[in-house]
Amino acid sequence: MANERLTYLFYRYFQKTASQEELDELSLLVNEPENEAAVKLLMEEAYLLFEPQGNILSETQSEQLLTNVQSRTRKHITWWRRMAAAAAVLVFISAGLYGWLQTGGKKPALVIARQNDVPPGSNKAVLHLADGTVVTLDSTGNQVIRQGGTTINQQNGQLRYNANDPNANAISFNTLATPRGGQYSVTLPDGSKVWLNSASSLRFPTAFAGPERKVELKGEAYFEVAKNARQPFKVTLEDKTTIEVLGTHFNVNAYKDEPAVATTLLEGSVRLTNGREQITIKPGERAQLQEGGTKFVTDRPDVERVVAWKNGFFQFNGDNITLIMKQLSRWYDIEPVYAGNMNMKDYSGYISRNSNISEVLKMLELTNEIKFKVEGRKVTVSAIK
Repeated sequence: MANERLTYLFYRYFQKTASQEELDELSLLVNEPENEAAVKLLMEEAYLLFEPQGNILSETQSEQLLTNVQSRTRKHITWWRRMAAAAAVLVFISAGLYGWLQTGGKKPALVIARQNDVPPGSNKAVLHLADGTVVTLDSTGNQVIRQGGTTINQQNGQLRYNANDPNANAISFNTLATPRGGQYSVTLPDGSKVWLNSASSLRFPTAFAGPERKVELKGEAYFEVAKNARQPFKVTLEDKTTIEVLGTHFNVNAYKDEPAVATTLLEGSVRLTNGREQITIKPGERAQLQEGGTKFVTDRPDVERVVAWKNGFFQFNGDNITLIMKQLSRWYDIEPVYAGNMNMKDYSGYISRNSNISEVLKMLELTNEIKFKVEGRKVTVSAIK
């Protein structure tokens, strides 16, 4: 677990998303003698894997990066000069430590041709207005949409609703939908923020009036709900499950092709109802509908893994390749095809969602149990006997 945590903190640092508490924790981990080999292995493997592609910074830039790491972690870290160059591989630095350690540091057996590469998904969605108007959204567009007493601002890949009159009678419903290969975030009229994963949709009103705030979700989303004890927030899923909150942070995975609908709570308290059963979960708990959608089962998952998609990376922790390919197929809009027995050992590791598909598949090939062939949007997964 220590190595996995070290990988996560490296990722946060190099993506400039680490909090001061995480930087302090990273400082402790990289300077612990028992982690020296793991850190060196991370740097060495990154160098060996990416030096031929030229995906490293200049020597001057690398040395500056090393100096920054040393100063931020407050203690001197004895790394080789070329290891500093490897640290500059920002996209991949998190991809391999845990995965590489699990496979003895083996180099990939197959290099996927760049001409058959598939780029990652991006901030894109469509907004369906109540009057039938369809607005295309992306990460660069900036516009103001007026809908009755509501102003909708699109800026830098985000959508924000500002309800000028929350008590207006002419409240209408909009739907924000992301395609395969897309994601988007929206700030609702009450100030609640929702991140939509790929192939998902959220239906919501232009203003929250009445005794409750109600939205409808398909697919996966992460919610940060604005607190309002007088007006509970409710999320309704396709299977008729209702999630009721007062103010909280939680993730809902309700894809139809997943084995169970899962609600994971990070902060606050939520109550789930499916018409037959009602359950309340606490922070760190996950509730899943099983037995044909009639019974809730709770557990305590790795919360960082659950919300990894929202934070910009894939995190695998003992996952079968078929489950991993489900995630990849939504984000890269690809069609996986399987050849051979896919019941090989599980996979663990991290990698940025900003990586091309070839870079993700390289990491998976480090086990030498599978190989990939990319043909357009079709990816063939073959077991190596």
